Formats: sequence, structure tokens, C-alpha cells
Amino acid sequence: MDRYNLTARVYPMILFFLPLSALLLVTIWDYRDFYHFSIPVGLLGVLVYLTSHLGRDGGKKKEARLWIQWGGAPTTQLFRWNDDKIDMHTKTRNHKKMESLCPIGYAVDESFELQNQTKADEIYIAWTKFLLGKTRDQNLHSIIFKENMAYGFRRNLWGLKPYAISIIVLLIGTIYGFFVFKTGVWQIDDFPQVFFIAEIFLIIFLLFWLLRVTKSWIKLTAFAYAERLHEAIEGL
Repeated sequence: MDRYNLTARVYPMILFFLPLSALLLVTIWDYRDFYHFSIPVGLLGVLVYLTSHLGRDGGKKKEARLWIQWGGAPTTQLFRWNDDKIDMHTKTRNHKKMESLCPIGYAVDESFELQNQTKADEIYIAWTKFLLGKTRDQNLHSIIFKENMAYGFRRNLWGLKPYAISIIVLLIGTIYGFFVFKTGVWQIDDFPQVFFIAEIFLIIFLLFWLLRVTKSWIKLTAFAYAERLHEAIEGL
């Protein structure tokens, strides 16, 4: 498995399934029989491998909606003359370079963009596809590759977010119910220590998904990746 698939697809799935270990902890963990631990870990590894594509699918489906909310794909925005994330001198050089590398027969200047925003964006999307094709070498463009992995990781976590939160909430309730059934009491004061360890573990994960996996968290890496792509234009 290559580095991108491992980082952007498998790692999000590991984080997605990791809360299930809390259920394993309270139901089948036995400190005297360590072999019990190898069984769920092995099954978890197979499950992560087989379902790694689910993280990507969820992230890709939501990606288009994120771009609409942001005002367009990050790479497209950076090509626009009315966007100030890249200074005008650099933007002018980038446009001239792209017009020579991927000619369209006319200049996409500020006037053209102002009068034909949709057409200009179509050109910028075509330029982006050209850039992606020319920067696939991981050795020559290692920084772009790293930013792409970081963006893919966060985007795919975002795709998994609603399912992860649902599973964690379900696990919190399931573990509580398990100990009610096991002890015959409703008060958590009478529950064993492993209950509190498992629930705190799940609450920490729940806070991670709620507070950390956000649109703004993804946006940082999305624009960092787009900026690295634009920086590569002059070297092509």
C-alpha cells in the first residue's frame, strides 16, 4: 500500500474504528489471556483495509459542497484575478506561464474574467488538471505530495464525521447498558473502574470529532495544497 492510501484513506478509518476498542476493553479483555487482544486487532486490521475506500468516498462526496461554500475549488480561486491570496505580480506570471503551457487561444485577463466568470473558471479548472498531471512525481514534487496527503487525510475524516459521532454516542450508551446489565444497578458509582476508563476514552474521541474535524480545519490544508501547486507553475 502506497503512502497516500495509507495516510489519506487507512489512517482516517483507523481513527473511525478505534473507539470500538473501548467496547472490546469492557467485554472481552482479560489481563491473564493476552491472546484475546490479538484477535480483535487482527480483525480490525482486515476491516480497516477492506473499508479504507469508504473514507475516500465520503470525503469526495462532501468535497464539492465544501468548495461551493468556500467560493470554488482552492486552486480555481487562486487563479482568479479578484482573489488576493496570491500577489498580482506572481498571479500575472502564473497566468502567462499557464497560457504558454496549456494554451487556450486568448488571454484570461481581469476584463475577461469579470465579463465571463464561469468561462474563466472552466479554464482555471483545466489548468488545474494540467498542473496535477505534471506534478505527480513524488520525488520532484515532494512538498506538493505531502500537502496532498494532509488534505486527503482531513477531507476523508470530514466525510466520516457523522458516522463516527453516531457510533461513539451509541458506544457510550451501549457500555453503560452493559454495566447496568452486568451489575444490576443504575448508579455509575457502583460500576468498576474499567467503565470510567472506557467512557472517558470515548468522550475524548467524541470531542475530537466535534471540535477538531471542522470545515476550517480542512480549509487550511486545502489552500496549502493549492498554494504549493501554484508555486510549482514557474518550474514547469
